[in-house]
Amino acid sequence: MKIVDEHGLSVALIEADDLVTKPWSSSDQHIDVVRMLRPPAELRSDLAAGGFIRKPEMLTWMARLEADEDRFLGRLENKSRQDIRRAQRRAAAALREVVQDEVEAATLDLFLALYEERVSTMQFGVAYARRHRETVLNGPQKYFAHFAFDGDELVGGCLVLECPEEDAVRIRFSAVSETWRKSSLARTLYFAAMRTAREKGYTWATLGDEPNLYGHLTRAGLYAFKVNMGFTAVPSQDFADPTGCDEADLVLNLTTLADPCLVLGYADPLDDTERALSGIFVTEEGVELSRFAAPFLKEMETRPPGAPGGTRVRP
Repeated sequence: MKIVDEHGLSVALIEADDLVTKPWSSSDQHIDVVRMLRPPAELRSDLAAGGFIRKPEMLTWMARLEADEDRFLGRLENKSRQDIRRAQRRAAAALREVVQDEVEAATLDLFLALYEERVSTMQFGVAYARRHRETVLNGPQKYFAHFAFDGDELVGGCLVLECPEEDAVRIRFSAVSETWRKSSLARTLYFAAMRTAREKGYTWATLGDEPNLYGHLTRAGLYAFKVNMGFTAVPSQDFADPTGCDEADLVLNLTTLADPCLVLGYADPLDDTERALSGIFVTEEGVELSRFAAPFLKEMETRPPGAPGGTRVRP
């Protein structure tokens, strides 16, 4: 067993022999999550019996763009559709939208400053966007951007990567000011970016790849936001991620993680051909599951930390 720090999360990486001896149970070091990378098929039953959740390491959030925005919105529940239209009206009445098919350095730097300011407010936030500045400006990958200005102040933006080989765009980085976050400006920017992608002839949009452990770098609320935007979570390796793989996690405690901690695990953890996902909420306080229902989830479950199973319900 090897204990590593992953952005403030203490993760015990284990091998097959550790399943028998369970060294994490007697360790004098704090451990948040016990993890087996690329669990072999012959160990899946033992992992499930021990409370481990077999899951994709990363999730891709994807959506078919449809022929136009009205058809896309028609797939959503009434409340989600109304929330999006309301956010669009607020932004149109007060802000100036700037679309840059070739991203300009001055505007990008304003965006990066806003992005880093927003990331600094997160407990475990990592400001990845700055690393991509030169690529955004000079390629070889092609980006476009949508920005929103209140007068001369940039209050929101998103950077979008074009992936013609995937027939998709990837909305890679986004940020909005705290004031406009409360007015759901992010929804407006995402739909504007999807409108541009549709005009360019793309079929798919993704909201990027993210770690499959909500409660650490991201929270369960972000999952709900993306569901309400009409996006579906799939294993990243099922959507053009050559490095995507599976892992098995046992959440030991919520000392570092937010409650609820959400993991999207395979609905049948023993079957490679079954790609459907279930939502497993690790919680001490309980959770209102209806808030997180999604059409792509086969079932939902709550369990306390360290437990091998819990209460399952259909969404």
